[in-house]
Amino acid sequence: MKIIDSPFGGRTGLTEAALPPRSALFFDIETTGFSPKNASVYLIGCAYRTEDGWQLLQFFAQTPAEEREILRAFLDLAASYSLFVHFNGQTFDVPFLAAKCRKHALPAFSPSDQCDLYKLISPYKNLLRLPGCRQKQLEAFLGIQRKDPFHGGELIALYKSYCEKPEEALEQALLLHNREDLSGLTALWSLLSYPALLEQGSFTVESAACEEDTSHLCLPLSLPFPLPQPLSWHSAGEPTVYLAARDDRAILKLPVLEGELKYFYPDPKNYSYLPEEDQAIHKSVAIYVDKSRRMPATADNCYTRKRGRFLPLPTPDTLPGLPRFRAARGAPEWILADDAFCADPERLSAYAQGILKTVCPAGRRTRTKPMPAKP
Repeated sequence: MKIIDSPFGGRTGLTEAALPPRSALFFDIETTGFSPKNASVYLIGCAYRTEDGWQLLQFFAQTPAEEREILRAFLDLAASYSLFVHFNGQTFDVPFLAAKCRKHALPAFSPSDQCDLYKLISPYKNLLRLPGCRQKQLEAFLGIQRKDPFHGGELIALYKSYCEKPEEALEQALLLHNREDLSGLTALWSLLSYPALLEQGSFTVESAACEEDTSHLCLPLSLPFPLPQPLSWHSAGEPTVYLAARDDRAILKLPVLEGELKYFYPDPKNYSYLPEEDQAIHKSVAIYVDKSRRMPATADNCYTRKRGRFLPLPTPDTLPGLPRFRAARGAPEWILADDAFCADPERLSAYAQGILKTVCPAGRRTRTKPMPAKP
């Protein structure tokens, strides 16, 4: 077994605050096939952060007989980490290693806390206009160019040739592929800024401004870390929402309804309807109105009218406690975008989070099929 220990230029592209924790171990394996029953793992690469930067450890089996040795070395290193980061590892790397550990009667490898970057990023394929979600395609999206010309399948023949006749050039080709897999893997961490924005609501809203024609409300968003590539998107259905983001800034543009809507009281039996005023008032007040000018309220007319600017409500549980307005009973709900609302950063942030989670397809976490396993 050979262990290659060297400084490593990780490519996260994030600020210090958004870097992966030092408890995270990035890892990638190279195998001679898809199934652990008839294939071996010959290389396990690991990348992790230290006080001085990134470090790379590669455990290389110079013959298939050294498989147990590299597994043991990997498990010894993994014992010091609590978060395991991989790409499609839940489908391939983790089950493969777990099976090999059982075969060699080694401690089980079953990480409880793992981050599968493929599963987290693949829902954003269409939003980011990606041709696919293979690791090299995501690296190309980030502008990364590899020196390594091989893919995993081609390395199987290279390793077989190396076992038959160990040559430095073959060894370096095998190590380079794994090294660049890990370099790319650390770079893909920066793509988590998209789910942080759209799913977790990792941003702040400091103010709101209506456009001159009052048809849209613009919310400037401040992001805690920069996006690796600009994002531009608008929803296909109603309401039409626009989002444009670059670096650590974004603009969310929302439709505004200017006009009159109705607030429906929840208990019609306690209200009277005044046809001339076209509104309902509580019975404790209605007793002072002539009987000829009032009638018992029903669910359809138990309302008061409000004129102003309104924003669509993404979900019923968004901003609980704020009054909901409708054009008619059962119609879509809106909230009042008055000066107090537009000057409240906390409410604006909660509203923006609700809109993005509801309207953005990636924010809704559409299901994706697992990526094919890699050899």
